[in-house]
Amino acid sequence: MQDALPQRIESLYGALLGAAVGDALGIAYENLSPRRAVRLFPRTDRFHLVSGVGLISDDAEHAIMTARALARSGGEAELFLQALAHELRVWIAALPAGTGLATARAGVKLWLGFSPRRSGVRSAGNAPALRAALIGVACAENSALRSKLTHLSTTLTHTDPKALHGAQIAAEFGALAALHFGNALTPHAVAPVIEGAEGELRTLLEAAVKSVAAGHTPEAFTQAQGWTRGVSGYIYHTIPAALHAWLCYPSRFEEAVQSLIRCGGDTDSTAALLGIWMGAQRGAESVPARWQMRLKDPLARPALLRSLAERVVDALSRHTPLPAPRPLFPVRLLRNLLFLAVVLAHVGRRTLPPY
Repeated sequence: MQDALPQRIESLYGALLGAAVGDALGIAYENLSPRRAVRLFPRTDRFHLVSGVGLISDDAEHAIMTARALARSGGEAELFLQALAHELRVWIAALPAGTGLATARAGVKLWLGFSPRRSGVRSAGNAPALRAALIGVACAENSALRSKLTHLSTTLTHTDPKALHGAQIAAEFGALAALHFGNALTPHAVAPVIEGAEGELRTLLEAAVKSVAAGHTPEAFTQAQGWTRGVSGYIYHTIPAALHAWLCYPSRFEEAVQSLIRCGGDTDSTAALLGIWMGAQRGAESVPARWQMRLKDPLARPALLRSLAERVVDALSRHTPLPAPRPLFPVRLLRNLLFLAVVLAHVGRRTLPPY
């Protein structure tokens, strides 16, 4: 077990770093159509929210909050639920910009005194997929714990059965990525996970695999599905789109993330989810160094993410709750207020040509 710890740390660190970089690259393109996205910001290999600086949004924060809850609980289910609920309360109090409506409502319910088992709202949004994918990476070798924590994490904010089913599949892909660390990913490898999916989600996942086999790009796949405005925040759309990019470019993080961003829509969520899976499978070295160097967000500095990954692996391996590094609340609040100003300026920029 001890011999496997360095690899587990590298996989989890890669997942956290991949989520942060994917989110920071995709945030500028969020809710733009594919055509408008590439006309407005044709260089998809750059951070555009603030030129040359990577800043994360709520999507990477979901993964980071989940990691802290894992460390603070040592993997014990009830402690994990309470820790994640606390993370969500603090997160809402720090006034994050651009959070999903369902997650925001759940956070408010927690502040109003609802228990974590009754705070969820009926939604099939994709926020649970980000948390679940990280759980899958961290609990890759324990399927029972992975399923239990994914259920608690999902229903904390989302109660739609589709959200739970999608989250479980996202967790299974996360586990698959961690267990295949350093190895090639093939359609054959993902087949068992897809076989565990049901209904609409399974149909879309199978369509993604067939599209990759036919040589189609992620952009072509999303257009074939009729997602002309881009990939939506619906969890059943987010997961197949990210899977397609992962299979299409299994060892090329840079190309995979950029292709997914060019699909338009909920680009920060899709790119963050892809980043978790690819980072977990390939490690931090898969993320281009120039992107890592420009990730300056105080909430997601690479050194902070590595320290967090180490703490999570230590806590889970020892089955012991451990404190997890977290920026001071005043720092988070000030950062979020500045981030909101940046987002508003960016929204204004997006009203201008080219159209």
